[in-house]
Amino acid sequence: MEKIRDLAPEIQQRISGMKRVMSNSGMSMPVTKNVILLLWAMLRERSVQVTALARALDERITPKKTWERLRRTMGKTGLWKTLMSVHRKATVSRIREMRYCVVDLSDIRKQYARKMEGLARVRDGNKKEIGDGYWWLNAMMVDAGGMSPVYSELYSLEREADELVSENRKLLETMEWVHAIHPGARFVIDRGGDRGVLYEWFLREKVAFIVRGNANRSVKLHADSEKMTNIKSVAARIETTRRYESRTGRNFRVGCRRIYLDGEALWLVASRREEEPNALSWFLTNVEGSRDRIMDTVMEGYGYRWRVEEYHRQIKQDYALESICLREYEALKNMIALVVIAAAFVMRLPGNLALKLVAAAHLLPHNRLRDLPSYPFYMLSAAVAWVLAACRKLPSKPLNLRKRDYFQLSLPLPHF
Repeated sequence: MEKIRDLAPEIQQRISGMKRVMSNSGMSMPVTKNVILLLWAMLRERSVQVTALARALDERITPKKTWERLRRTMGKTGLWKTLMSVHRKATVSRIREMRYCVVDLSDIRKQYARKMEGLARVRDGNKKEIGDGYWWLNAMMVDAGGMSPVYSELYSLEREADELVSENRKLLETMEWVHAIHPGARFVIDRGGDRGVLYEWFLREKVAFIVRGNANRSVKLHADSEKMTNIKSVAARIETTRRYESRTGRNFRVGCRRIYLDGEALWLVASRREEEPNALSWFLTNVEGSRDRIMDTVMEGYGYRWRVEEYHRQIKQDYALESICLREYEALKNMIALVVIAAAFVMRLPGNLALKLVAAAHLLPHNRLRDLPSYPFYMLSAAVAWVLAACRKLPSKPLNLRKRDYFQLSLPLPHF
């Protein structure tokens, strides 16, 4: 079994190898160097505190000087957009292999902050209460083989009010970003995506979607009908006779029927859990095919939503995201983009290397890849941190890796 120190050079050189993509994206060499150092320290310390990252670098200058330099880099206007472009280039081949794009809006609470720029009122999804913080919008590509972040943005509607920014506009910009990379992606959104402006875009651009419906929407049952009917009452009358078993072993009864929204023919899919037949959920989709295929696609696609929710929890926990204390709004956006690149770095690790990492860190009892949990990235993030903690310095020269080896996520996730 490899020791942690034996694995450190490959991990470090993979980090250094990202310089090539960054330098090809128009970033200056000083900014590229500092971003790579920040990424290395973030993976090592699992922190977004610039003071902790500066100490981890242990440079030959005072930590204060290092901190000041890193803060200047994080304060660069528009750096987060460049980082997202870098991330897109690094993951585009993997993204195009996946079928579903889950779009989800989370929050970053800053309960006690007073001087952070752009603080807004957000809804804490865990505590179900309103408080100060920022919105955090993510798009994640998922399928049976794994997952890959494709877009992420922290934003404040109060801070960007002069630019006429709205939540609808942010959602549309995110989906347009993904659609430009992967026109065949099927978008999966929770109830928050049940909006007329989104349906208009989906139908105009002929984009496939699966949206969980709200109870306050009305639809037509026939194309030539003038009568509008509440969608919940329509879903309740659908015969759910088809049995569907999810990848997690839950059993559902599913049915579907045609409905019409703004003159467009869509499918309404209703589902009930076998153990809770009164718990009704319904989904709108424009996916076509046989009825069985449509129902299976909707249930499969929406079943991946929990991956994004788990991803939010992992990032907040592993990197102590809600302890972020940068005052400048642009620096906050830049740091969030860097966190996403760090998370994606862990997700892209080849399966054999991932197994060696968790085995060397004594995190997997029998050292078998199939024993990895269905969401293995808590474990992998900890293992990478252990490896980098055994190193004192980031090597200056990158490992000569093939592009496919470096950028391709090859970790099989059997429970996805």
